[in-house]
Amino acid sequence: MASARGETDLAAVREPRGDGVVCFAGVDWWYHNRGHSECQIMRRLSQRLPVLWVNSLGMRAPVPGKTELPFRRYARKLKSTMKGLQRDPCGLWVYSPLFVPRYSPRMLAFNGAFVGAQVRHLTRRLGMQRPATWVTIPTAYPVVKRREWTSLIFNRSDDFSSFPEVDSKLIGGLENDLLDASDRVLYVNRVLFNKERDRIKNGEYLDHGVDFEHFASSRSVDGEAQRELPARMQGLQGPLVGFYGALDDYTVDLDLMIAVARHIQPATLVVVGPKAMEIGRLTAEPNVAYLGPVSYEELPEYAAHFSVGIMPWLRNEWIKGCNPIKLKEYLALGFPIVSTPFPELERYASHVYVGGTTEEFCGAITEALAERDPQRVVARREAVADCGWDALADRVQALMGVV
Repeated sequence: MASARGETDLAAVREPRGDGVVCFAGVDWWYHNRGHSECQIMRRLSQRLPVLWVNSLGMRAPVPGKTELPFRRYARKLKSTMKGLQRDPCGLWVYSPLFVPRYSPRMLAFNGAFVGAQVRHLTRRLGMQRPATWVTIPTAYPVVKRREWTSLIFNRSDDFSSFPEVDSKLIGGLENDLLDASDRVLYVNRVLFNKERDRIKNGEYLDHGVDFEHFASSRSVDGEAQRELPARMQGLQGPLVGFYGALDDYTVDLDLMIAVARHIQPATLVVVGPKAMEIGRLTAEPNVAYLGPVSYEELPEYAAHFSVGIMPWLRNEWIKGCNPIKLKEYLALGFPIVSTPFPELERYASHVYVGGTTEEFCGAITEALAERDPQRVVARREAVADCGWDALADRVQALMGVV
């Protein structure tokens, strides 16, 4: 069916079963952390049926003088786009679409038609006659509304309208369009789910999973690392207080990390992950070791040597609407965890040292470093032992109706 404007009606009756998945991702496969939930789920689905991963269309254009590391962002996106269509060893077909990185109603409409044509060509090439679609990034709505899908799933992973520097009215409107058009909306954050559940047709709390053995096997219950100390960590003054993950200006409290480094001297604060903001003030601290990004496959080799893992989040709307996968990974590793408070932490609060202020956070680190009870390690791991990604992938496949 078509609307009065000639556009595809997303409420039209769809084919009952899909023969593939087109994923409009919220991250770029080639340079973001592949531990993300949709990365984990889609790589598993790709072992069962064709999956086309469309790298993120973004939501904001980096602006020099306003955006952190703008030229680095442009360079990495250009490098990704040059890759075109490639098949990752995990089975995913990964595509970096050509589009104009401008975010206005007019340019979104243009990109909807332009990217849509690319995706139609690729689905035919990959043999998908009746694909379902998974959408995380709201700016993909103008693309997906131009064709019928056997099912349309909105992966409501975050409240994107609260993302820094975006046009919140524009992005919020796209989110509302997806909420209205989707067959199902999947949530990983209960606060956001409860806020929107009365206005959507079919919503479900999906949560996140964890690759339990990948992390738990790297560290014994008594705290001994089961893997060799990486060369880049050799010679660091222990104990090691660690953080791994993306360093973004809208998630990580840099001032708190600096306070932690000064509090634990002469011990070392180890920071692992890509930086999307300027961290010179942090790395200027003499006991901070910034190791840069590490692949998901190698990550447990590094984290297994942390005495304490930290989650120093900002107190903002973005964090309120998030559910960091890192929490379950830290719990699987078993070491003491110190975090600032956020809603999704509450059900695991008995396994985490929580500090809401700088003084409380640093005091919690002191307490965590003194922990010697192996039963607390066991309890942390038991809390997430049954949260595997395979079960979530099974659930998503059933909800999407793909075979």
